[in-house]
Amino acid sequence: MTIPKLELLLRDARIRPAVNEMELHPHFQQPELFDYVRAHDIQPVGYSPIGSPARPERDRTPQDTVDIEDPVIVGIARRLHVHPAVVCIKWAIQRGQIPIPQSASRLNYLENLRAVLSKPLTGEDMRAIAHIDRNCRLIKGQVFLWKPGQSWEDLWDIDGVIAQ
Repeated sequence: MTIPKLELLLRDARIRPAVNEMELHPHFQQPELFDYVRAHDIQPVGYSPIGSPARPERDRTPQDTVDIEDPVIVGIARRLHVHPAVVCIKWAIQRGQIPIPQSASRLNYLENLRAVLSKPLTGEDMRAIAHIDRNCRLIKGQVFLWKPGQSWEDLWDIDGVIAQ
């Protein structure tokens, strides 16, 4: 959901949404939408919290970046002796979102749990990560396009207006 779509929903819904699932990771922090949902007592739920490095080829573009390779994330991870993905999960939780990390291995499940239970990131770490936002949407949503000539940008109301 985008802000324009949420505005319509909040205007017309008898039952207000409790959560908004949205792409959230250090290189795509969506501060305006994040603040909007929080201000409306909607819990942000972040998919792709580590930046979706294994996403399908159809969702990749040359402009994409990889969060777990970012020097800020890698530096924090080295200092804490953890995988960079753990830093991304810790950041998400401390920021106030519910991350949905996807994994297929028992080790990664355990690391995700350790991220929640271990010492939090410092305020300095959180500020450093806030400055690496690149507005880099990784999950474009092309699978949701059904009209000829549509672009993935039409799904996300890039200019603040719902595409017709």
